[in-house]
This record gives sequence, C-alpha cells and structure tokens, in this order.
Amino acid sequence: MQTKRLETRIMKLKTKLSKIGEMRPGSLSQQYSACQKRGCKCVDPVKPKKHGPFYQLSYSHRGKSTTQFVRPQFLSQVRRQLAAYKQFKTLTEKWVALALELSKAKMKEARLAASKPKRTR
Repeated sequence: MQTKRLETRIMKLKTKLSKIGEMRPGSLSQQYSACQKRGCKCVDPVKPKKHGPFYQLSYSHRGKSTTQFVRPQFLSQVRRQLAAYKQFKTLTEKWVALALELSKAKMKEARLAASKPKRTR
C-alpha cells in the first residue's frame, strides 16, 4: 500500500514538472561602476555617484561559468525563468527522494512476499 502512495506522489511531482515553462539557472546581481573619466559624477571627491544599476546574470552549465548583462526590459522575464529553475530543482530533488523511498519499499515488499510460507491444500 505504501508503494501506491509513493507512486501517486511521484506522479503529482511529474505533473508539476510538466507545467514549468521557460527556465534558466543562475543568479541575478545588481552592479554599479565608475568610469573614472575626469569631471564625471562617478569620480566626484565629495559625493561620488556610480553609474548603474546594471544587471548581471551568472550561471554554470556543463562545467562552464558564464556571465552576461541583462537589459532592464528583460529583468522580469529573467527573474521568472530563475524562479522556474529553482522550482524545477526543488521538485526533482523531491522526486529523487521519493524514488529512493519507493525502491526501498518495493524491495521490502518483495522480501516479505518471498519469506511468507506458501500454503498448500
């Protein structure tokens, strides 16, 4: 009976996974910079004001680290994709945990079935 419950929970996770839309790994950071040009507001000795914000996306994929700038008009889309990826990771981790639990439960049931004496009439 436990196996049926675990299989049902796995199916629910699969359904949620199938509904995840666009996704991307990584993190988004806000950057400011100083151009260091003479007379610019960013090098003011009293009250320097850096240029920005600039948004930077950083991620690793297939062992390669990548960083790219994101234009302000794409921020909401990138944030949604990052959130979808986090949801994907969470759901797949739960799936793996349930799959391990299911495997153990099936082995236990098989052991119990094999150890029961067979009835003869």
